[in-house]
Amino acid sequence: MSLNELNPHDLLNDLYVAACRALLEAYGLTVNVREHGGVVDSRVKVNYISVLSANGGGVNLSSMLKIDRDLVIRMHPLNGGDPIAQPDLEDWCMELNNQLVGRLKNKLIGYGAVVLIGLPLLLTGTDVNSIASPHSEVHQYSVESADGQITLTIATLVDPGVHLEEPDASLHEENVMDEGMVSLF
Repeated sequence: MSLNELNPHDLLNDLYVAACRALLEAYGLTVNVREHGGVVDSRVKVNYISVLSANGGGVNLSSMLKIDRDLVIRMHPLNGGDPIAQPDLEDWCMELNNQLVGRLKNKLIGYGAVVLIGLPLLLTGTDVNSIASPHSEVHQYSVESADGQITLTIATLVDPGVHLEEPDASLHEENVMDEGMVSLF
């Protein structure tokens, strides 16, 4: 299927899942992302939800990352030392979503879509669910780990007439650096 035939929502979902895989692999998690069919995890565990929006050029999206507390601790850079303070865990949950949406933003640039990322919002509790704005196309994905579960939700609104461009082939060549690398010139 050519990009011209691809629904922009489908492309955003595909790029979101790819960004999720890249993020979790960077933290050493085995990545098995699967789309939810409306199944809700019934475990009563402490969760954090980070909600983050990005928009621009007729593309509006919201990323909701729901993560078990134990997994936030496992992924935290200070894990293995002293106990991690509650505010640090909360900040880390928001930072993980920021990194995820940042990766998605970088991927969208190749398709001619430039979005601006807002500031993340944190929700905590034992029975917390994410909410999408009306008229959004919503897809939910889950990642299972020995340390806990992550539920990712992407809600997208794309203005009529928005066409994402074919990616420039040079963006996928060897001369493009990986994320996190520094170019010294």
